[in-house]
Amino acid sequence: MTAALAYVAFMSIKNRLLMSVRKLRNIRYVVSALFGVAYLFLMLFRNFSRGGRVRVLTAQSLGVDIMAGVIFVLLVAVWAWPSDDPGIAMSESEMQFLFSAPLRRRDILLYRFFRSQLALLISAVMTSIFAAGTRNFIGMWFFFASLSLYMTMVQQLRAKLRMMGIGFPIRLAAVVAIIGGACWWMVHKQTFDTPVIHALIYVPRFFATAALSNIPLALRLESIVIVIAIGVFCFFVASTVNVNFEEGSLALSQKKANQVTRQRSQQAGQWIAFKRLPPPFRLADSGMPEIAILWKNLIASLRIGMMPIIMLTAGMLFILGESFFIPQEAAANVSGGMLLALCAIVPLFGATVFAQDLRLDMTRIEYLKTFPISGERVVATEICAPLLVMSIVELLFLAITAIFLQTRGAGSTMARFATPQMLVCVFIFTVPICAILTVMRNAAVLLFPAWILRSKEEPRGFVVTGQRIFVALGNLIVLAVALIPAAIVFIPAVLIANRFFSGSPGFLAVASMPPLGIIAAEVWISVKLLGKYFDGFDASNELDRILT
Repeated sequence: MTAALAYVAFMSIKNRLLMSVRKLRNIRYVVSALFGVAYLFLMLFRNFSRGGRVRVLTAQSLGVDIMAGVIFVLLVAVWAWPSDDPGIAMSESEMQFLFSAPLRRRDILLYRFFRSQLALLISAVMTSIFAAGTRNFIGMWFFFASLSLYMTMVQQLRAKLRMMGIGFPIRLAAVVAIIGGACWWMVHKQTFDTPVIHALIYVPRFFATAALSNIPLALRLESIVIVIAIGVFCFFVASTVNVNFEEGSLALSQKKANQVTRQRSQQAGQWIAFKRLPPPFRLADSGMPEIAILWKNLIASLRIGMMPIIMLTAGMLFILGESFFIPQEAAANVSGGMLLALCAIVPLFGATVFAQDLRLDMTRIEYLKTFPISGERVVATEICAPLLVMSIVELLFLAITAIFLQTRGAGSTMARFATPQMLVCVFIFTVPICAILTVMRNAAVLLFPAWILRSKEEPRGFVVTGQRIFVALGNLIVLAVALIPAAIVFIPAVLIANRFFSGSPGFLAVASMPPLGIIAAEVWISVKLLGKYFDGFDASNELDRILT
């Protein structure tokens, strides 16, 4: 039976890998995979080419003790997890296949362990690549595998404790007492080198020495063998706990499916954070169709994109509040610099965060094409809502930053960024820069819908990483090309303004008008071209090829 379960599990892994490889016949996946592999290679080369000698650790080294202490907290804290459901997450087909078969609990748990090996191996490799000084992915793999078996055992035992009347409050109090007592003892003795601490981190030290790379090979192999033995022990304990996990598995699998759906909605900019937020204005019974599209997108921008606004506002309020508890000079330089960086984040990332435009309506583009308006007006109206939200947020942040630098930061080096001339120039360029970034995002989804719209069967991992890197590089290149004409015009504009308006408060404003006109013209031409493309867009052909 074990051989049959292993065969089914590993054939499923093989088929998933083959499906991902077959997708590489599509040029989009090939380019994404190349960028993803190049990114991983650069990260791997950077970590492995670091100079300097690696200090070899012993079983009693402070680094091993610290990692063992962290693992001890993890192993104990998992007992205080509120969930006491004995179920294990499986797909619907797996539950129908396994629960109706004459299998023991041990067989089902063993099958789930086999199926998890691919994910554990990828996690071990990624940790080995990105973690500083960690080049031991085999030991990391055994570490993750044994830790997953331990988590499975604890999950079953939490359900058993609930049947015995020991619920979450008692478990939480016990965990807090154990961790709190260990921390108090360590602080009291001011060292790891005490019999009590040695006893607490005795088992976690094996996990630490198995996962770390700068450990002698003999000691590492010994620790790996002990970690494997601990994992086997945890597996047999989990398989002997007498709890019914079929119903729990159904509930847990449904919860996991809902969580995946919510995460995909968040990544696609469709997750509604504030469902009851009122609309910004009342829509009349009759009027221009553009107002209806703007009204819909404004509601979506506020209900979906309000959370980033709240987080940015909370960050700004924290910086402002923190500035009153430090010296004025430090507040002007440190807090002022942080506020300026926060203002720079909004136009750069706002076009990505506020995606309530064609990126939201692309799957329903056939309804937009039925509106009695031209494609140019549809595209212009679609980008208005995120552009309006981004511009208001950016102007508000700039105003608050300017007031702060003119009051708390007066006379500092940061105050030169809050002069009237500089503020006028920044205010003038805010809306056009936000507009050109928004147009770029909408052009990408309209011209290359396959790069933006992803179905449930899309490959994940480094392919998606490479796709995002490719899109980000493309956006930077297009933005640089779009700003070149404005930069060329800006040079003679500065010379002319300096000749006729030198020393005037409106010097920068006058010098900024020609490049501003160039950017506005580029936005206008882009909208007209996208409108013509929108009129000829075949929704039934393009979207059916992508989403099915």
